[in-house]
Amino acid sequence: MISKIVTAIAGLAAAPIKNKLERSEVVIKLLKKFGFEPEHPPPDFSGVYAYTLVEYGVGKPKPILELFQQDEIQRAFREAFEQNDPSILLRKGQDFIDAYAVGDQIKEIGIEPLPEFATFAMHFLDVTRKTRTPAEVISDRKIDDVQRSVSDIQEQLARFTDSQDILLEFAVQAQNYQALQPINDSSSSKIKKFILDQQIRSWFKALKYDIESYQVEGDTYFELIINIPARRGYDRILVRGVEGEAKLADVVALRKTVDEQKTQEGWLVAARRISPATRDAVNEPDNKNVIFCYTFDELLDQDADFDKYLDWLEAEVQRRGIDRMYVPLACTKDEFDPETKNKIGVSRYDANNGWIEGYMDRWLCDSLARNFAVKR
Repeated sequence: MISKIVTAIAGLAAAPIKNKLERSEVVIKLLKKFGFEPEHPPPDFSGVYAYTLVEYGVGKPKPILELFQQDEIQRAFREAFEQNDPSILLRKGQDFIDAYAVGDQIKEIGIEPLPEFATFAMHFLDVTRKTRTPAEVISDRKIDDVQRSVSDIQEQLARFTDSQDILLEFAVQAQNYQALQPINDSSSSKIKKFILDQQIRSWFKALKYDIESYQVEGDTYFELIINIPARRGYDRILVRGVEGEAKLADVVALRKTVDEQKTQEGWLVAARRISPATRDAVNEPDNKNVIFCYTFDELLDQDADFDKYLDWLEAEVQRRGIDRMYVPLACTKDEFDPETKNKIGVSRYDANNGWIEGYMDRWLCDSLARNFAVKR
C-alpha cells in the first residue's frame, strides 16, 4: 500500500495545491480512496503508518516520500509503535538519514531530510495518539492541553537549521506524547536523558567548545569529552550527564572514567537534582578541584553573563516609571469540602504570601497542579 500511496501523491505534482483548504480536501479524498475514515485512523501499525504518510505527504516531492518507503525506516516506526517508545525514533532517525542515499537526493533539491523526518515522526505520534482508547491514556489529563497542532510543530521546525535543535524539539514533543500514555518509565527516562544530552551539547556548541568523538551511553547516563581553550592549548573535560538525581555512585563512576581517559576535570551534570551526599563527595580531598557537580541551570550560570541585560532592564524600569506605578495584585482562592463540595473558606494571597506571582511560583512547582484560571 505504501508504494501506491507514494505514486498517488507524486501524481498530484502536475496540479500544485494552492492553499491549506485545498490541501485538506485532497488529504480527505486520498484517505477515503485508500479505505481510511478521515476522523478515525486504524489501530494497527500498517494503517497508522499509511494514514500518516497521506496526511504528511500531500504536496511533498517524491524523493522525500521515498524516504519513508524504506524497510529500515518502517521497521523503526513499527518498533516505536509496538513498544510505545518514541525514543527509538530519536536514536535511529539521524543514522538512517545519514546512511541512506535518498537523503543526498533530497538535499540536491534544496531540502534538508532531518526536519522532514522529524515532522513525519510527529505526525506519526499524533495519529498514534488518536488511535488510543480512553483506557490507554491518563484519565486526569486532557490531550488538547498537551498536544500542539502538527502545523505548529512544522512551523517551529522550519526555523531550525541545526540538527541538534531539530532533534531536541522532536524529543520535547515525544515527551509530551509519552506523558499521555500508560506509565513507561524506561521510555520516559530515555527521552529525558536525550533532551539533557542535546541541551548540554547545544550549550557547549554556543560556547564554541570542541566535542570529541568519545561518547558512552548507559540507561540513565551519558558521557562526552569537551575541549576548553586554556592559556596554553586546551583543557579536556569529561562530562557525565544523568537524567534523574545525581548520586554518590555517579561521582565514583565519573572519577574512575576521568582517571582512565586522563582528562583534567570531570563534570557531573544533572537535569535538576543533586543529592547532598554527592555535593559532599566532590569536596573530599581526592576529588576537590578535579570533580565538579552542577544542575543544568548551574552549568549555564558558570558562563552566562546576564549583568548587562539586568542593568539595562533596571534602567528601563526606572525610565518608564514602572517601579513607581506598578501595583502588585493580590488574589483569593476558594476552599471546598472534599466530600460535600461546599465552600468552607477563602485563602488570600497578599503581601504576606508574595502576591499573585508568589502563588503562581508555588503552583508551578507543584507536580499535582493542573489548571489555573484567573477571574476578575
